[in-house]
Amino acid sequence: MQERVLILNASHNDERMIRALKELNFYVISTGNAPDLPGHNMCDNYIQADYSDPDKMLKLSQELKIDKICACCNDFGVKSASYVAEKLGIPGYDSYETTLTLHDKDRFKKFCLTYNIKSPKAQPFSEKESAKEYVKTAAYPIIVKAVDLSAGNGIRKAENITDAWEAIDNAFQCSRMKRIIIEPFLEGSQHGFCSFLINKKVAAYCSNNEYSIVNPYRVEIDTFPSEDEDDTADILISEIEKMAEILNLCDGIFHLQYITDHNNQPHILECMRRIPGGLYTIPAESVSGINWDYWEVRAKCTDSLTDFPILKHANRGYFSYKCLMSQADGKIEKINISPEIKVHKYDEWMLSKVGEVIKNHGSFPIGYIFSSYESYDEMKRTLITNYSDSNIIVS
Repeated sequence: MQERVLILNASHNDERMIRALKELNFYVISTGNAPDLPGHNMCDNYIQADYSDPDKMLKLSQELKIDKICACCNDFGVKSASYVAEKLGIPGYDSYETTLTLHDKDRFKKFCLTYNIKSPKAQPFSEKESAKEYVKTAAYPIIVKAVDLSAGNGIRKAENITDAWEAIDNAFQCSRMKRIIIEPFLEGSQHGFCSFLINKKVAAYCSNNEYSIVNPYRVEIDTFPSEDEDDTADILISEIEKMAEILNLCDGIFHLQYITDHNNQPHILECMRRIPGGLYTIPAESVSGINWDYWEVRAKCTDSLTDFPILKHANRGYFSYKCLMSQADGKIEKINISPEIKVHKYDEWMLSKVGEVIKNHGSFPIGYIFSSYESYDEMKRTLITNYSDSNIIVS
């Protein structure tokens, strides 16, 4: 008899996990408030419900008599999955308290300060007036963030008090929990570091550079591997394994974003125990040879990782993804892929088509282009030095 698994969303970012669940012969039930998401049709059943509500997910899981639960590519989904797993005694997840510690930015910053984890020191606020009073004497520039959002939502840089007050208003408006943090704005390069924990040790990892051009707070281009990997990988692995021991972390993905300063020192911005967004795992698999979605599903929904391909790190070339974004709102008239990128393309996922209307272009991914290169210099020259902003034409 098939085991029943509930996956808490079915966006394009979740499709590879759904495929892995089906490969492992689960009866897959999806949920979420958006019935038109592409992954629902890949599942055996879909039930419309708010996956960000832990109590609703608990009730639904009890009604469905699920055997396993699978978080989606969203922090709210990880929280709900951890909550349900803890309540029902389902293995594979960190405790609910630990999950909140890692995914709520104010709690994570407090944890980093307590245990001397390399991360910018942040001030938390739950009252707008207190935050606005604080920035009167802050050392600028600063960055203001909602504690409970991702993909650049609720984040703004401030150069002065006027900018800061606007950023505070924006962050409080965006935050569901009405909590924000304020921290120094660090100059440097931004990166991602995706690792897989087994018995609290990093069994595999890959790294990347992050570039945010259309929207300065949403990653638009990732290039693999990271330029600073030789200088930072051992430091980051040490910090991850330190956190894993302190928090007694379960097996599975531990992804983080960090900034490397001018002295080649990494500073962890935030972390997550889930598949990263932007179809990150496609180039991550290309560069490492590891199907991250499959093994994350194995970690969360099965009892065995005995045949995990432990290789710590394997750089199999130079890979990237580019998120196609528009420079303005409007109706999509044409979707271009520049010849310089097209010659290197090995995959693409289009989420929109000509005729659709873009209402929030800075947060609207139209599609993803995946490409490979013979050298890092060629990749950087094609995607960054010769960056093209004419991929999407709107009217």
